[in-house]
Amino acid sequence: MKLNTGIIAHALTPPPLFICGTPDHGLTLSDVRFLLPGKGPYEKDILYFAPWAKLQAAENDFPPYLICVGGNTEALAFYRRRNLTGLIMAEDDPLVVFSAIQSIFLRYNRLESNLVAALRTKAPLRDIMNLCAEIFQNHVILYDTERNLIDYSSRFAPDADVPYWKETLETGRRSELLMAEVRKHDVNLQTISTNFSDYVELGPGLPKIMTYQFFENGERLFTLTITETNRPLSVCQLKLLDHIAELLAPSLLSLKAATRGNRRRLRDAFVTILDGEPVDPLLLSHFLAAVGWSIDDDYVLLLIKFPQEDTTSETLPRYRHIYERIFPDAVALIYIDCLVLVVHNDSVEIMSRYLPRLEKQLVRHRARCGVSFPFKGVLQLDAQYKNAKIALAGAGMDRRIGLLSDAVTEYLVDRIAAVMPLYPLCHREAIRLYEYDLENGTDLLLTLETYLKQNKSLKTAAAELFIHRSTMTYRLGCIKKLVRINLDDAGERLHLLLSCIVLRTLGRVKQSAPEKNNPAVKSRLMQ
Repeated sequence: MKLNTGIIAHALTPPPLFICGTPDHGLTLSDVRFLLPGKGPYEKDILYFAPWAKLQAAENDFPPYLICVGGNTEALAFYRRRNLTGLIMAEDDPLVVFSAIQSIFLRYNRLESNLVAALRTKAPLRDIMNLCAEIFQNHVILYDTERNLIDYSSRFAPDADVPYWKETLETGRRSELLMAEVRKHDVNLQTISTNFSDYVELGPGLPKIMTYQFFENGERLFTLTITETNRPLSVCQLKLLDHIAELLAPSLLSLKAATRGNRRRLRDAFVTILDGEPVDPLLLSHFLAAVGWSIDDDYVLLLIKFPQEDTTSETLPRYRHIYERIFPDAVALIYIDCLVLVVHNDSVEIMSRYLPRLEKQLVRHRARCGVSFPFKGVLQLDAQYKNAKIALAGAGMDRRIGLLSDAVTEYLVDRIAAVMPLYPLCHREAIRLYEYDLENGTDLLLTLETYLKQNKSLKTAAAELFIHRSTMTYRLGCIKKLVRINLDDAGERLHLLLSCIVLRTLGRVKQSAPEKNNPAVKSRLMQ
């Protein structure tokens, strides 16, 4: 990799005493050599090196880029008189300084080779971002044209509790908190630019950043951002950023084209399935394979509803990107007036880890979500979409996320009750408990249901009901006094549990009950 004197000065430890001339020149330097006075002409891509004593003895013919060890202000005046570009180092062992500069060239050459190899072998984007972070010794982020987060380096990343970075991780977008902080300082942003990159000082207490804009046919596609998280950034690194971006451009542009095409075709296929239309399995398999999925993999479907005013042609595409990035492997699509999110390989660990993040995002957008059962085979999407609608309806307006597992029982009872009477099928002792609850305002039926659901575990049942274990024991004692049941018989336990669920669902007896003689309740129960 070729460098400029500014990048070398930035990498030297200890730093130069003086930086002379125009250190942010183009990347022209490929190596360092000792200056041999009178042995010109000098090569333009070499950084020449000389102790002050030898430099003083040199004639008027000097190389374009020069490092001097020693000389202090005398050397500075010498450089200025001759308009030389280069560095003046403190008095030190010249061989030590020379070796340090040589190591800088070797390091950047190695880093460039690693990056080129990763790009050639189509390494994961996160690996490429980490290699870029090593080059700049700072955090690297890639955004799309709408400031949505595409990927970032795990190297030199800010702490997870830093507000700006935490917001970016949670929303999948550039931090608005950071931009608000910039505006609050009311500073005139100091920007130094090349054709496509910028060096920006955001304001007091805020990190410096460098950005590079990727364009194709006049359209901006990406923004690569280098954020000062580990080492100070330098204006001289803008030329380095230009060079690295040129290396990245072909891979990023092809990645964008492939991702756009593959995901667009996959979304179209998913919409066809949701519409109940036939889809060619071979073609679907091809689309799925392009993103590393297959027809018979494990999936879960999430249905996300937004307030009516937010279901516009502008907001929904932006939301699609945000919600798609919450889960590590998912595809989101706009369907009617909502988002459908298909999560691939939904393990229990993944769902428990990412559902809290989803809920935070739902709160920001005043949205609600229904979650289907986990299912095997993507051709079930239409059925699981209906299941997610059931989960969403079952959650009501007081919960952001509704799980089908929480809503399916009442849904099934309601559907069966619409075609046949269920009350006569209930265990008579469960009916006695139900009537006792109606008359006395107690919760014995719910207590028995919870106890049976938790496999007769006092501790777990009490925790689910948010009561003390001794209260649970007392309620079970009351139940045994009121009714005759044999909880050691598996068949009777199942009959009792189903009866409790049916009676609670039909009568909506949860924690409080209507009056026993209410005609509407009786009519509902006897259907």
